[in-house]
Amino acid sequence: MQTDFMANTRRFHHLQQWFTARAHWWQHPLAVALLLLLTVASGMLAGQFPLMVDITHNHRNTLSAASKQVLEQLPDRIEVTAFCSNSPYKGRYFRKSITALIQRYQHAHPAIDLQFVDPAVDPTLARAQHIKKEGEMIIRYRGQEKRLYLPYTEEAFTNLLLQLQHGARAPILFASGHGEPALDDQSAKGASQLAVALREAGLSIMPSAGFEQKPTAGTPLPTLVLAGATRPYTPAQVQAIQAHIQQGGNLVWLTDSASSQGLQPLADSLGITISQGMVIDPGNRQFEIPLHALSTQRYSGLGPTQEFALRTFFDAAHALQRPRQYGDAWKVLPLVAAAEHGWGSHTYRGEQYPSEQSPGEKLGHSHQPAKIPAFNPQTDMQGPATIALALEKTLASGEFQRILVLGSSQFFSNAQLQRGGNLAFSIQSLLWVVNNQPSVSLPIAPLRDSVIVLPSQNTWLMVLFNGFQFGLPALLLYAGWSTWRRKQAH
Repeated sequence: MQTDFMANTRRFHHLQQWFTARAHWWQHPLAVALLLLLTVASGMLAGQFPLMVDITHNHRNTLSAASKQVLEQLPDRIEVTAFCSNSPYKGRYFRKSITALIQRYQHAHPAIDLQFVDPAVDPTLARAQHIKKEGEMIIRYRGQEKRLYLPYTEEAFTNLLLQLQHGARAPILFASGHGEPALDDQSAKGASQLAVALREAGLSIMPSAGFEQKPTAGTPLPTLVLAGATRPYTPAQVQAIQAHIQQGGNLVWLTDSASSQGLQPLADSLGITISQGMVIDPGNRQFEIPLHALSTQRYSGLGPTQEFALRTFFDAAHALQRPRQYGDAWKVLPLVAAAEHGWGSHTYRGEQYPSEQSPGEKLGHSHQPAKIPAFNPQTDMQGPATIALALEKTLASGEFQRILVLGSSQFFSNAQLQRGGNLAFSIQSLLWVVNNQPSVSLPIAPLRDSVIVLPSQNTWLMVLFNGFQFGLPALLLYAGWSTWRRKQAH
């Protein structure tokens, strides 16, 4: 037993002497060269065999399973073009953020090409692509393209790829021939501004007077837009519109009277009630403007009004109602409300408030009457009145069928789109109706220890902050001074 202990002791002393003799190996003349050689070899191996490991809490830098599933359905090459300057401030920030996002997808899908274009170096290309903001990205796949701007998040980029996966969108079909604003008319009553904005957004639009024709089998249904007809549709056209909805087609309807447009059967089938009179706001009287000239920023935050905050203006708008019914397949989304202190009148038509005045009227006389129409609780709709709503339901294919109804028949005219956020609201609403593919909602991974609980009393707050600002530096200075004095003493 003692012999084994002595043998183990001698072996331990031999190992200790061996490590001691080699403790200063780095002082060998070849040590530096060997370290450099190992460093270069490690770099070459890392370049040939890249290995990425996400060590963050909750794996925040790793693509979710939903994003990987979308990438599996996109086997071909995906081209990403980002328009960013090379400035040391804003441009570098955009490039860094975009690169960090795309690299996560490239790790799971190597066939993603990222290219940066400086608009200052290649302004012709930027103008040809209608680039309006620095940091805008164009994503192309199989001849299609989508655009993405801030925020650069996984959820936004995955949903964009999901839209590319579903293929090209069906065109937007504008009904014509019944007094609707023409897409090529640049006058105040035309809709040329809307047509230009939709084409710039990458949408295919076309006017059609024969929308009652059945679409070709296998082709996606277009989005039908009834942009404020002033003459009634024929019974055959009304049946075609209802058949379009029954087949799962999308619809955008601008109306102030369903009966005058010949679309009362459509309103009845959708369960929508339209006020006979206009929505009025008595508060307009103090500004000497017509009671039916409405402006609002009251949005529900649902559908196309999500994160929309611009002020919109509606002239001669009518109130819309759509009661929710038990077992109804449609989901009702009230979008815009106006006239918080007003109401949807049953009798007010606006004829006693002319929109144009003669010079003499403008100089001397207000066109406001002495008496405001009284609210009738039996027939009127108490404000705030809904003047835009949407219906949405899920089809068997997983896509959404969407119907957008605006209670202002002339909202798409050039005169109206020039006001406030009307054009932005119109484009955002039409894009929402057209982009009816299912989206991906990714859960936000919570940050660990992201909340710091501080004392609520001011005394302890002063002690805490002064301790960090003055006490900690003083403690470090004392520790350094005491160490120096100890070395000097020895």
